[in-house]
Amino acid sequence: MGPYFSDSLSILGLGLIALTLLLVLFTLLIVIPGFLLWLSLRAIGKKRPLLKCGLANLIALICSAFITLILFFIPLIDLIAPLIFVIIYLWVFKEILDLGWSHAIFAVIISVACVMLLSMIFSMLFSAIFRPPWLLHQQFRF
Repeated sequence: MGPYFSDSLSILGLGLIALTLLLVLFTLLIVIPGFLLWLSLRAIGKKRPLLKCGLANLIALICSAFITLILFFIPLIDLIAPLIFVIIYLWVFKEILDLGWSHAIFAVIISVACVMLLSMIFSMLFSAIFRPPWLLHQQFRF
């Protein structure tokens, strides 16, 4: 009995599938939060491109997470590191999208509220569809 992958083309195909999946997930990582930020900026009267909103969110998240990671190794500063994370996130977001502090805060609050609402809706939807095996025999009620 030969190996599971008998030729190199099937391994190459799996690599291309994995690369495509990674590209799709990375695109969704930029587009979905960017869309929510774009909507929240539209709600407060600012017009910015969708891709710029998504990239601003991703860059702000990476920068603030990296700086906060470094700050966690300094004693006593690790207690206020979450506050520093939020301030750095808002500052980078504000600078990339050319907003004021109040508009950046309102846009982030509105987008966080949208994410929480969508999470709640999807969790209710998927808990109704995909039930744990130990609850399959029970009647479902909203």
